[in-house]
Amino acid sequence: MTCIRLLVINPNSSKSVTDGLEEVLKPPPQTEISFYTAPKNAPPSINDMVTANLTATACFLDIQEKKLLDQYDGFLVCCFSDHPLTHMLRETTSKPTIGIFEAAITQALLLGKRFGIVTTGTGYKADIHKGVQAFMGGPSQRFAGMVTTGLGVVELREGDRKKIEANMKEYSGKIAREGADVILLGCAGMAGMESLVMQGAAEAVPMAAPVHVVDGAKAGVEMLSGLVRFCG
Repeated sequence: MTCIRLLVINPNSSKSVTDGLEEVLKPPPQTEISFYTAPKNAPPSINDMVTANLTATACFLDIQEKKLLDQYDGFLVCCFSDHPLTHMLRETTSKPTIGIFEAAITQALLLGKRFGIVTTGTGYKADIHKGVQAFMGGPSQRFAGMVTTGLGVVELREGDRKKIEANMKEYSGKIAREGADVILLGCAGMAGMESLVMQGAAEAVPMAAPVHVVDGAKAGVEMLSGLVRFCG
């Protein structure tokens, strides 16, 4: 069987976020994954609609110039939002393209009864809520809500570890108390932080069953590999 080639796209220009993805993502059988970081003219983090559109444009033009669409079988956009780059690539190629936002919600719906999101700062919160509603087809009782840690995207990879660990546990506990039995890592910069989320939830709701924690990048690589096989 021919080896599947996937491109994992970090649409911001912070290499530390890409490094975090490289540390935790493992290719499925007969699959190769390569990593892409947005060019230096793209914003270092995605905090609102302006930076989302700027990163999408910078990446799209760079990907086109480098002819990367011809070199890979599928594309994973690693921003926890309904990122415009996902739609731009879908309009340009028939090859499977998904975002970690979609992958995380899809896996969460199969794992538990209600899912919640732990994400970064406050700027993009309303847009993520809209994205969830759009994906779910409207408001849903299965969405327990979202909490923001106050941590920046780059701070998650390069900031004070004690502060990061404390905030991740505190806010994971908050969403667990809202009834979430599945908690989504709401930022690509949170790659590898599942244990912090589980600890925070267990401390907040000690009598409850352990929560499932979903990393949309991990879910996305597995789903994308399957889609390529299915479509091929």
